[in-house]
Amino acid sequence: MHIPAFQAALFAVFVIPIWLYTFYVDMKLKKISNLTVWALFAVFVVIGFLTMPIGEYLWRFAHYGVVFAVGFAFWMLRQVGAGDVKFAAVAALFIHQGDLRLMMFIAIAAMLAATVTTLLVTFSPLKKLAPNWATWKMRDPNNPDSVGGGKQFTLPMGTGLGLMLCAYLVLGIFYGQ
Repeated sequence: MHIPAFQAALFAVFVIPIWLYTFYVDMKLKKISNLTVWALFAVFVVIGFLTMPIGEYLWRFAHYGVVFAVGFAFWMLRQVGAGDVKFAAVAALFIHQGDLRLMMFIAIAAMLAATVTTLLVTFSPLKKLAPNWATWKMRDPNNPDSVGGGKQFTLPMGTGLGLMLCAYLVLGIFYGQ
């Protein structure tokens, strides 16, 4: 991995608690708040500025722009939520350019793990532990602006996106430069 281990550790100290909060709120309400996204952004701005060469630091904002543009297109098609787009774009700031290929594998694994786990809980007695969470609703026909126009079952992707970022940073701590 190309991310420096020390940098990954500093990021992880702040990112993991933010993700745990994001996980809880996204599962309960199916929303990712702007405050959460701004907190994640602030972590990158401060720690990134202190631990990266200025050229690399500024280049990371191109990652943000690309992920946001692609995510915005998917949001326009009502395939992902706006919070997911913002969270993914800010998460892209943390990824070292040399780790992009590895990140694709981590992203696929994290999204599959989050999806399978959520589906297993949705259709098992475990959902009785939190019966009123929005995640368990099959669809939301009263909200045509929601993902899928409110006509299809959706999953909270903030859980997988956060898992992806945290897994990357933890791997960076152990295998980074």
